Amino acid sequence: MNSLFKKAAMACVAVLGLGALPAMAEYPEKPVEMVVPYAPGGSTDVLARKFAQYAEKYLGQPLVVVNKPGAGGQLGFTAIATAKADGYTIGWINSGIITNAITRPDVKFSVDTYDMIANLVTDPGVLSIAGDSDINTLEEFIETAKKETLTVSHEGVGGDDFLAVLQLEKAAGIELNKVAFNGDAEAKAALLGGHINAIEGNVSEQVEMASEGGLKPLVVWSRKAAADMPDVPTGSELGYDILSAASRGIAGPINMEPEALKKLREVAGQVANDPAFIEDLKKLNMPMDVLIGDEYLAFMKDQDKAYRDLWEKSPWM
Repeated sequence: MNSLFKKAAMACVAVLGLGALPAMAEYPEKPVEMVVPYAPGGSTDVLARKFAQYAEKYLGQPLVVVNKPGAGGQLGFTAIATAKADGYTIGWINSGIITNAITRPDVKFSVDTYDMIANLVTDPGVLSIAGDSDINTLEEFIETAKKETLTVSHEGVGGDDFLAVLQLEKAAGIELNKVAFNGDAEAKAALLGGHINAIEGNVSEQVEMASEGGLKPLVVWSRKAAADMPDVPTGSELGYDILSAASRGIAGPINMEPEALKKLREVAGQVANDPAFIEDLKKLNMPMDVLIGDEYLAFMKDQDKAYRDLWEKSPWM
């Protein structure tokens, strides 16, 4: 009995002792590092710093922007994917995590190495011709391309605009002369000068010139109408399951602490609904497209599948 009494007493002490333990601190207890895989001053960096500015009041801790440029984003993408999954290192990703993983299987990142927090901006791809062109629809453009060689601009092999053109070639059974330009301004000048027939770029780059009549957008490569080009048909509407966009979102390493991941997704949603943040992004000409958690993962998985299918049929490198 004495032995049983001692065991019972020890159990009571243990239970009481547990009650005396300090409560676990809520995430976050300290500033959160936010990796930007590009140099300061670029569009992703500007967006990241704007997001950090608003996020602090909802997160309760600063988001500290850390630029890790190099190798077309690979250094930053790797830093995010291989970070400790405690919620104190997150960062910005885009379709580069997909194309790099396809063309360089040795990299340490892919769609499957991240926990998706939220996509904030998606700038859909758009194919446009000169405003005074006799062509008026995508089908007319395709029919013309079957009769003569049309030249289309892009901003580099493997980029989202290049891949959109490549997908169109395969889907429509045409061959286009694809010419790289150092930026959208050069491509527009070449188009207006009659040196090329079309430009493939992003909605934010073309919306102003299109509204003035200098460009005639034929198709937006998305599944829903672009807010800035609501009257331009989508690829899906025209029967072309082509997705192309310059998206910018936030992710952390896979298997993040559940409490941290939940909080970060919640904060991203709060920032995305902040009227002042929305207005600031309008001024920056950044089209908001908010996808939280699983929605963002599904979006990236769709792009991953489309690009992998394309790579199998027509490797671009």
